[in-house]
Amino acid sequence: MKKTFILSIMLTIFAMAQSMASEMNINVIIGSTTFTATIDDTETGRAFYNMLPMTLNMTELNGNEKYCYLDNSLPTASYHPGTINTGDIMLYGSSCVVLFYETFSSGYSYSRIGAIDNPSGLAQALGSGNVSLIFDASSSAVTGIPLIDDAKAITAIYDLNGNIMQQNALEQLSRGIYIIKYKNGETKKIIK
Repeated sequence: MKKTFILSIMLTIFAMAQSMASEMNINVIIGSTTFTATIDDTETGRAFYNMLPMTLNMTELNGNEKYCYLDNSLPTASYHPGTINTGDIMLYGSSCVVLFYETFSSGYSYSRIGAIDNPSGLAQALGSGNVSLIFDASSSAVTGIPLIDDAKAITAIYDLNGNIMQQNALEQLSRGIYIIKYKNGETKKIIK
C-alpha cells in the first residue's frame, strides 16, 4: 500500500511538472494593489524572472503604457504582435521593460515577457503619471492552489523527487516546484 501511494505521488508530480513547465507566476505590486502575472517560459521570460524581486520606476508613455530601461540587457526574441493587450509585459529592444494598460494595434517589435493574469483595474492602479512597481516572485506568488485557509489544512509537502519536506509551511520553502497534499486528500502543485 505504501509503495502504491508513493508511486501515485510520483506520477502526480511528474504530470504536474509537465503541465507547469511553461508557468512562472509573480506578483506585480502597484502601491497597495497586487496583481498576479504569468511569465512566459522563454529565454526572455526566464532572464526577467531570475532578476526578481526588483522595483522599477516606470515612465508614462502615450496613455497606454509604462516603461523602464534596465541596467542590463535581456535575451530577445522580438516579433510584431500586431495587437498589444491590456496587461502585456514586453521587452522593447533588449533592455526596456514595458507594461501595457490599454489594448491597441502596434507596428513595433517586442520580445514577450508575460502578462498580468487579470488586468481588470490595472489602468486605475497605474494612474496617469510615472509610477513605481515591484515585480516579485515571492512565496505569495503561488500557482495552482487557492489561498490556504483553515478548511484546507496541509498534511504534507513533496518536492519533485517525491521526498517529503520537513516543514509544512509554504513560506519556509526555498524556490522550486512542490506538490501539496491537503487533509481532504487533494493534491495541488505550486511554483515558489
